[in-house]
Amino acid sequence: MLKLNFAKTFDTVEHNAVLEVMKHMGFPDKWLAWIKLIFNSGLSSILLNGVPGKQFKCKRGVRQGDPLSPLLLVLAAELLQYVINDAYQQGHLTMP
Repeated sequence: MLKLNFAKTFDTVEHNAVLEVMKHMGFPDKWLAWIKLIFNSGLSSILLNGVPGKQFKCKRGVRQGDPLSPLLLVLAAELLQYVINDAYQQGHLTMP
């Protein structure tokens, strides 16, 4: 049995991995460019005593609260599923 916790996944998803999965699945170049724009436009800042600090670019993760984020997270999980299936087919994993 494999149990995964996706609670922190929103913050750790690699943008390039999601784009590669989508490319492999046949998403059109225009769509990939839109997603890349979404990824590249993310800015964050840290609140210190209620005052936001200097903004910085997000290099990974998807935006919590963005309606598209859960779908991008599912695509990232698709990569994990592929790796697990491949390991099983090569005999690195077995079923009890």
